Amino acid sequence: RPEWVIQACQRQAALIMNGGKAQLYDAAVNWLAKARKAYQIMGREKEWQAYLAELLQSHRRKYKLVPLLEELR
Repeated sequence: RPEWVIQACQRQAALIMNGGKAQLYDAAVNWLAKARKAYQIMGREKEWQAYLAELLQSHRRKYKLVPLLEELR
């Protein structure tokens, strides 16, 4: 079920991050931490790093979010 976890967690995080809900960025990062764990379980660390790089690029102007995302490296 790690694939389901990845999809569900990424969806929840995206709703928060794309909605600009800065007060909930911590929750978004918690969802992404669960997704990262699922990627690791599946041995897909490179995919995780690519996804994280994409998030950092697309949300680079969200100064509260970027440091939180960088902690997931």
